[in-house]
Amino acid sequence: MKLFRPTESTRFHIDYSWFEQNGQDVRVLVYKCLTPEQQDRLGDNTSETFDYVDETTGEVERIDRMLHMLQTESASDPNFVTPRTPVFEAAFRIFLLNRNRPMTAVELAQRMGRKPAEVLAQLSGRAVYNGIRPVAD
Repeated sequence: MKLFRPTESTRFHIDYSWFEQNGQDVRVLVYKCLTPEQQDRLGDNTSETFDYVDETTGEVERIDRMLHMLQTESASDPNFVTPRTPVFEAAFRIFLLNRNRPMTAVELAQRMGRKPAEVLAQLSGRAVYNGIRPVAD
């Protein structure tokens, strides 16, 4: 079996199937990303979805209320991801904000305020944290 060694141009994402395979609930991690005020406003509606119209494309999609709250409110919060946020936590938060669009270590490092080599070293280890894995191309 050939070993795969990610590079700075390898794209990563949240592999949601990893949570199921490991008996974990991704919604618990997402909920922990919310501020206490956001958690209060969300209340018990942690799995509520609604129809959302993308203002750019006009497309209607079903969207999760908790994720929408993060994407619309936390994206502008300078403390949501800082250079002091652990790499796996920062990457998870960035993927949540960008709707889990794959990103390279270089792109993630720019958003985190870190060096690409540091991000790559953390994300390319054998252990998987927060479901973050290379995209299978």
